[in-house]
This record gives sequence, structure tokens and C-alpha cells, in this order.
Amino acid sequence: MLKLLLISLLLIFAISSYSQKIRVVENSSIAKILAKIKHEPTYAITFGKTIFISCKKEEFFSQTWWVKHELAHVGQYERYGTLPFLGLYLYYSLFHHKNGNRFEIEAEVAEYSGELTVKGKPAK
Repeated sequence: MLKLLLISLLLIFAISSYSQKIRVVENSSIAKILAKIKHEPTYAITFGKTIFISCKKEEFFSQTWWVKHELAHVGQYERYGTLPFLGLYLYYSLFHHKNGNRFEIEAEVAEYSGELTVKGKPAK
């Protein structure tokens, strides 16, 4: 099961890294598995510019705070680059409690901002 999950994540990572637009994939198997593991009714995980959700798009988009949270992660991928961001996120996830994960803190702050934007790399 874990092997299948890891292979799926790698494939998703490869596909989503090349996307130019932000995509939302509803009823995602990956998001549903993670929701079960984390004992959450709904779940989302972002890879690059693709947001995988365990529910219908209507439910996701009706919760503005959740959309802002995931868009913050899209911006983090853009700012740091895909592999560096994943490495840093993994480091903070493994060696810090969620409250100490700076990427989750930033995404949680975004939930309460008035903006619904992706803050990626600054324009040159």
C-alpha cells in the first residue's frame, strides 16, 4: 500500500510540475488516502500547481480559507522551486511539530488574509 502511494505521488509530482495553470483535481485517491490516515473528513495536498482534494470542487471552493491555504502552498512551490520546497517541507514535517512548520504557518496566515492570490517569486 505504501509502495503504491509513493509511486503515485512520484507520478503526480512529475505531471504537476510541468503545469502552467493551477489545477484542482476533485475526489483524488491520494487526498482520500491521506484524509483517512489523518482522520480528517476532507483533505487537500498540493504538488506544484496542482491541488488534489478529497471532495468535490464545489465543496473546496465554497471554503475560501481552504482555497487560500492551498494557494499559499502553490506560491511556496513557485518561490523555492519544486524539489527545494519538497525537501524543506519534508524536513520541517519530520523534525518540527506542525506548529513549527514555517510553510504551514504561512499557509494558515494566508487563510485569514483578504487576498485570494498566489504569492510566488517577485517580479523582476
